[in-house]
Amino acid sequence: MVEDKGVALIAGVSGIVGRGIATRLLVQGWRVIGLSRTPPKPAIDGLEHVAADLTDAEGLKAALARLGAAVTHIFYAGRAPDPDPEVEAARNTAMLVNTVEAAQAAGARLVHVHSVHGTKWYGSHVGPFKTPAEEDDPRCAVPNFYFDQQDWLEAEGPKRGFSWSTTRPHLLIGFSLGYPHNILSVVAVHAVLCREQGRPLTFPGTQSHFDRVSQVTDIDLLVDAMQWCATSPSAANQPFNVINADYFRWKEVWPDIAAFFELEPAGVQTESLTDAFAAAAGPWREMVAREGLSEPDIGRIANGPYGDATFAATWDDMSSTVKIRRAGFDRVYASRDSLLGALAAYRRHRVIP
Repeated sequence: MVEDKGVALIAGVSGIVGRGIATRLLVQGWRVIGLSRTPPKPAIDGLEHVAADLTDAEGLKAALARLGAAVTHIFYAGRAPDPDPEVEAARNTAMLVNTVEAAQAAGARLVHVHSVHGTKWYGSHVGPFKTPAEEDDPRCAVPNFYFDQQDWLEAEGPKRGFSWSTTRPHLLIGFSLGYPHNILSVVAVHAVLCREQGRPLTFPGTQSHFDRVSQVTDIDLLVDAMQWCATSPSAANQPFNVINADYFRWKEVWPDIAAFFELEPAGVQTESLTDAFAAAAGPWREMVAREGLSEPDIGRIANGPYGDATFAATWDDMSSTVKIRRAGFDRVYASRDSLLGALAAYRRHRVIP
């Protein structure tokens, strides 16, 4: 990996991805500027935070002009969801364009722009798709800002003098609070509630999901890949799947997760996590006070609707990692290690007992 230092601008620095890449680059001696509406919590030592609305092009230009930073690399991890995929696509593409144009207006010497996408490129959120998914597979028929962002980068990069890359992770595994798409936080809260209710660790989704092939992306693996993409000539102007080195079925790792919580593993008992987490809000606060934990708001830890949607899918998730390996990226992460390591981080941060 090339070790040249630069000035990184990170859009969405308060999220799990933005925080991860910011922390990594700061440790390595980069100057790091983070964009988000509110500062990351907890604070990131050494980060220069800029409070900004990425949808406000002129306000963003003014904020970066005051900073006077000659940005060399942009890591784009922002997202503004909308139930209408066409609206979401237009809004999120405009946010990326606003970020690049504001940086260049402020005197950026842009070398590379990296944007984080995902397996929704292949339609993993709408139904079965070709597996293992490869980067040149046809696009999903549903509108998606991933497509528009990559098209813009591909068209504008040569004109503006920077290379680009994108990564396509799947379910992100790592510690986070307030991030709405972390399936491990859903598992952690569900397991704690099973313990509190004196029952074994049931799988709250469907039997089909319990049995099918799944995949995850360790947040540290994604950060490794983002930095590699931004600093390696062999990665320029390309998309890459970024997935842990193995695949698994939830039924095979469920006993290990149960053992972590000192529970008996059980099979499928489909339930609404949305309803269960809402009903547990009061008891969770009582448990936090009793156990001396750090986060009384169950909603800041886990997103029940996201868990329900994820655990209801009936198709395999499998992405090919051949392309990124052939290009020279050699980091290997094992899914069982990632799952148990993330649970340990939640315990270490006193979020779960």
